[in-house]
Amino acid sequence: MTLDAISMIKSDHRDVERLFGRLKKDTEDRPALLAELAAKFVAHSRGEEELVYPEIAKTVPSEKDQVREGAEEHHQAERMLLSLLDVDTDTAEFDTLLNELVQAVTHHVQEEESEILPALKKAVSRERLNELGRAFSERKAQEIQHGLPVGNGHKAGSGSKLGGGSKSRKPNRGAKEPSKEDLYHRAQEAKVPGRSSMTKEELTQALQKSGKV
Repeated sequence: MTLDAISMIKSDHRDVERLFGRLKKDTEDRPALLAELAAKFVAHSRGEEELVYPEIAKTVPSEKDQVREGAEEHHQAERMLLSLLDVDTDTAEFDTLLNELVQAVTHHVQEEESEILPALKKAVSRERLNELGRAFSERKAQEIQHGLPVGNGHKAGSGSKLGGGSKSRKPNRGAKEPSKEDLYHRAQEAKVPGRSSMTKEELTQALQKSGKV
């Protein structure tokens, strides 16, 4: 039986929290758990951003800013996941990045469940929530099945796309002005701390200080 969109989103949140708990405790299973987390998180994010968030913005205009913020929080979390995929799972750096990701996602979930989802529940009918639930479920399945490889040869589940749907994470070093993705990759190579949450300008400044730009 397909649940309504709100119930499915909350169920995904609990699943992600479960994976976070296992990632902290089951150090030997971290590579597989991280791949599962990345696949599920990205599929969830795409489903929300393409189907649920537009419905909220349309039916509850007062929540447009919150919806926009929610999408950006998704992308920030995906950048953090990308960082984790490029770090050895038995290092202190992995633990630090994992804790940062947990904090970011926990904040996002709390805001979504206390503000955005209740507003949607009030604004649309039960029938519409069920329709959204079916579409959300189908979209997630498509994303997991047809995702692409991410990171430096890593794959998330079936190969989900991280970082706002970008199909390639290879830096374009020949460009006159590097993109944020290019700068992020250079920051990874330079091991710039805090890079996953930096803006493009902050990445540029950090790289200049490290002598990499």
